[in-house]
Amino acid sequence: MATAPRGRPSTLLELNVDLVVIAVDIHPKQATVATVDLNGRLLSRSVVPVTSDPASSTRLITECMLRMQRGLPGKTIEGIGVALPGRIDPGTHLLVFAPNLQWPDFDLKGAIEKKMHLPVTMENAATACLIAEVTGGRIDGIRDAVMVTVSEGVGTSVFANGQLINGLHGMAGEFGHIPLDPSGLPCSCGRRGCWETFASCRAALRYYQELQSKAETITFHELLNRAEEGDQHAAQALAQQALYIGRGLAPIIAGLSPSVILVAGDITSAWHRFGPIIEKEAAALTLVGTPPQILPTHDGDIERLRGAAALVFQRRPTREQLHQSDPAAVMA
Repeated sequence: MATAPRGRPSTLLELNVDLVVIAVDIHPKQATVATVDLNGRLLSRSVVPVTSDPASSTRLITECMLRMQRGLPGKTIEGIGVALPGRIDPGTHLLVFAPNLQWPDFDLKGAIEKKMHLPVTMENAATACLIAEVTGGRIDGIRDAVMVTVSEGVGTSVFANGQLINGLHGMAGEFGHIPLDPSGLPCSCGRRGCWETFASCRAALRYYQELQSKAETITFHELLNRAEEGDQHAAQALAQQALYIGRGLAPIIAGLSPSVILVAGDITSAWHRFGPIIEKEAAALTLVGTPPQILPTHDGDIERLRGAAALVFQRRPTREQLHQSDPAAVMA
């Protein structure tokens, strides 16, 4: 039976549907640009190519933003959030480590702000996804968690004792570039045998090609589809990727002991394949007590766009803050 809450009467709050952000998710070959409202809904989305030339790529991205802006009459754009496959120095706001992107030194934030005349917030994609989970309340009550993003590479972000950990130059949590085998394949970072050379979606495609009698170039989405259609080589490649995702959690579990490990990326659409293998490895790696809970985000790459939007929206007051400061407020 429902009961009325004690204390002063509550005030109904509504989300302002006219407030939006432009969210950008940058990958080595393409960027997705979207408009996202306060509810996390994608109102529009477009894909533009990304090259090794940051200035040219930024021009294509900002041109896409301007087209979207013209299609939003009556909407207020709060700012621009950018999720990147690399690390942002919190002191300089510059991209300082992005081996898969292969961009030279470039002031991406300054270039976008100059063109768009809007504030820009940039962050590592894994950290952006983790902020989205924290601000969205999915891990309420959890004070120690790690986000793992799996795409062309493997990214991680750390939430420890209720705080996001940045580290010197924003480099904390770069587990994707810890070697599992120092004599392994070359990594884009310059080392050999890094976790992402074994556990990324690129690695899964390599496993599939090694199992095939004829070389064939396919996408990771096609690999997922082939596994579901009964292609045993595709299923084996995904299982091998899952095994190495799990094994790469060793320094995370031993060094940080998180209660939850969140996983984002296209692999979550096939969690029935990945989940049991990763969970088994995590259990074997846990030294004492129960293993961390392994949770997929179930949003694929959309999670990265929502994370990019959360970079901007996190600066807004929460409903509770509004209620405490102004009981008469009706708009969040």
